[in-house]
Amino acid sequence: MVASHLKQRDYTACVRVSQAWKQLFTPFIWRHIDIGHEKFRKMTQSDGLRTHGQWTQSIYLGGYEDLVKEFLEHSPERYPTLMNLSIPNPMCDSLIEDFIAKASPAGSGRGLRKLEISGFEGFADFAGGATDALLLHASTLEILRLDMMPCMSSEDIQQLLTSAPNLKEFDIAGGERDPDNDDMFLDARVMVSSEWVCTKLEIFACRIGGIPRPDITRLINRQPASGYVKSGTLEESMELHKGVYSQLARLTKLKELRLGARLKSTWGWSYESSERDRLYDCPAMSLASGMGVLKELKELETVCLNDMEVSVMRDKEEEWIKEHWPKVKGVSYDDPVEVSEDE
Repeated sequence: MVASHLKQRDYTACVRVSQAWKQLFTPFIWRHIDIGHEKFRKMTQSDGLRTHGQWTQSIYLGGYEDLVKEFLEHSPERYPTLMNLSIPNPMCDSLIEDFIAKASPAGSGRGLRKLEISGFEGFADFAGGATDALLLHASTLEILRLDMMPCMSSEDIQQLLTSAPNLKEFDIAGGERDPDNDDMFLDARVMVSSEWVCTKLEIFACRIGGIPRPDITRLINRQPASGYVKSGTLEESMELHKGVYSQLARLTKLKELRLGARLKSTWGWSYESSERDRLYDCPAMSLASGMGVLKELKELETVCLNDMEVSVMRDKEEEWIKEHWPKVKGVSYDDPVEVSEDE
């Protein structure tokens, strides 16, 4: 159909030609909404959303908080065909929940396929009601990206990964939480508690923690490692490593594996590493810890392990990667800052 190849400005001209053309092209005008555009602000104020929101497939909620709230107030009860939702810099978590709830849940025959949220830490949180609202779309969700904002709890992350069979991209590596909070990332014990269904994943970007690492004995910030490393026996560590690697090994379509910090946010800010923020209870990514289980991830192209205490770039691991991950050109990681007791 010719209409599907026209640009947004062309649809506006087409609806003026005749009543028949207006009926034909009006749905195309409302398919993609960017509230940062003056045209859509005026259309919103004229109650156009409630009249034509049934045609909306994607919404970009760029703009000031008052504008976003006004958009929400003029929205219909549901956007029955909404598939893609992008919310940059939300000012409060209730807005996230409200907009997700506006999309018809998967049980209606449709549901969200893509949710992308970016914002500054402290302004909004993705938790509670927002997670509950998103889980209603688990069966249709394909892409989830959270950047530069507090992320979901371990339990919420696990519930989504065990409920979203069509998920292709799960990227919350840019999410921040209080470093003093034990529930910072996906806890390994929660991760291995039930089997994931998201075997179509091509991008997995999520920090994993909660693993005892008695193998870490170096000084950290001139202090004994015990002050930073999660306590536990070698047997406990190996058992959790086995479960974590086994879960990841099922993602045979994976192209990107990012378990470390994002080096640069979508806002263009570079991430500054510090020993305090470094992840010490992460997977060791060594053959000794059972990494060999991941040998079937043949499609891997990108591996990011920044700000993690890992062993992946030792000689044995380097050779193993060349043999089993042939598409990986290099592993992104950083060495710890070694400090002797005398310094």
